[in-house]
Parts: sequence; structure tokens; C-alpha cells
Amino acid sequence: RGPVVADWQSLFNCVWTETTGQRAIEAKITPSPIEDGMLGRVATASGLRAQGIMRALVQRVRGSERRVWLSTAYFVPSWKLRRALRYAVKKGVDVRLLLPGPKTDHPAVRLAGRRYYAALLDHGVRIFEYQPRVLHSKALICDQWVSIGSSNFDRWNFRWNLEANQSVDDARFTEMVVAMFERDFSDSVEINAEQWLQRSSVARLREKFWGTVDLWLHKLGRGRR
Repeated sequence: RGPVVADWQSLFNCVWTETTGQRAIEAKITPSPIEDGMLGRVATASGLRAQGIMRALVQRVRGSERRVWLSTAYFVPSWKLRRALRYAVKKGVDVRLLLPGPKTDHPAVRLAGRRYYAALLDHGVRIFEYQPRVLHSKALICDQWVSIGSSNFDRWNFRWNLEANQSVDDARFTEMVVAMFERDFSDSVEINAEQWLQRSSVARLREKFWGTVDLWLHKLGRGRR
């Protein structure tokens, strides 16, 4: 609801034109009025232009004062995001990650991302792996600001994909998203740092292998920019 509907309509029209080569039919949509003045905006980009969105998200994490809760289906974070998460913990911020458990549609990506667990846990980041089914939510809470959309918080996502997120700066909306996170946390297993260090050598080898593949692909992608 509200003026932000026009942003989504404009985004759809642009994608339609780029994909089909034809202009989209301009539907006469009158946005519903909003009563409480909720602030929000649409952020979208792909390729190199999207790096600005990632930088803005990292700045949100670094600037948080109370809470940073992140949920993503594919967690292969950049060095800047990992550093921002550690920085937030150092300030006393409650930093939690809600990540896929054993039921995932991309096991290799999960293994590549798990190689970062030890360092994050060591710095005080809490990590939860969702158990009941495939996790596909993508959301970030920074204090009372929320970003929800199609973007996974990994370095591949913004480089290759067209993504769009809706950001909202509103206390009531944030509490609704917080409740969603809390339900998912209760259906998750929290990774314990000591237990994590005791995982099998086979698990470590698989993480290292897929992590190496990820780094190789990342370097290859940078070379083709």
C-alpha cells in the first residue's frame, strides 16, 4: 500500500521491456493511501550497479545499536559483510544468523558458507540452522529497519542476478518480522562453538573443497567484469 506501489510497478515495466523488447501496458494503478506514514523504499539493481545496495546494507549493519538479525537461503558472505557482523557484535549488538539446515536445495553452497562459521562464532555471532524444511526467506533486521525481498546476502547474488528488496523503517512492522524470526529460531538448531570445532574431518574436507570452488569462481567472475 502507499506510494511505494508505483516503484514496484515501474520496476516491473522496466524488466518487461528489457526482457521482451516491448513496452509494458501501463496499468492505471492508484496506490492505496497509508494512514501511519510508514517509511519504505524499493532497492533494485544487478551486476556492478548492485554493489551500491550491498554497501548500503553493510553500512546498516555497522550502524545498528541493538539488533542485527539476518535470514538468507544462501550464505556465502563477502569479507566486508563478515567484518560488519563482527563489528556489530563488538559494540554489543545482538547479531544472529538464520541459515539453511540439512534440507537445502543447494548443499554445495551451504557447505561453502559453513567454512565461515568458526570465525563468526568465535566473535560472538549466533548461528541458527533451520530444520523443518528448505529455508528460502531473505530478510534483514537492523534495529527497527527491515529489508525483505529476493536478495540473498552472498557475493554472487548481486553480481549476477536482478534482485529487488523492500525496505521499511517502522517499529510496528519490524515487530511483526521479529515475531517471524523468533518462530523460525524455535524451529532451528543453534550451532555451539565447542561442538562445531569437534565436527568430523570429512565435514571439514567437504567445506574446504566447496569453499575453494567458491573462491575460484569468484576470482573467475571478477576477471570477466
